Amino acid sequence: MVVDPDGVELPTIRELVDLARLDVVEIGCGDGRMTFGCAEQAASVLAFDSDEELVREARRSTPRALRDRIRFEVADAAEIELPPAEFDLALFSWSL
Repeated sequence: MVVDPDGVELPTIRELVDLARLDVVEIGCGDGRMTFGCAEQAASVLAFDSDEELVREARRSTPRALRDRIRFEVADAAEIELPPAEFDLALFSWSL
């Protein structure tokens, strides 16, 4: 399955939201395809997914330059406890 075959998702997000200096939470990060693109500009990204193997792949694939901005967690969106007001932006893409 090819997700976002036209490559418009991340450019559209960047057009609508200035990610610079934002703390982002990404729900259902999968292998990190959106995570890395957001982390290039964001202050930080907490990215989580319930699929342990996909999170492991995302961690392995994280570019060295982005490692201090991204935290990957294995968690279910219905169960994770996130501190209120910690994030400026929540992303939820292709997770249903």
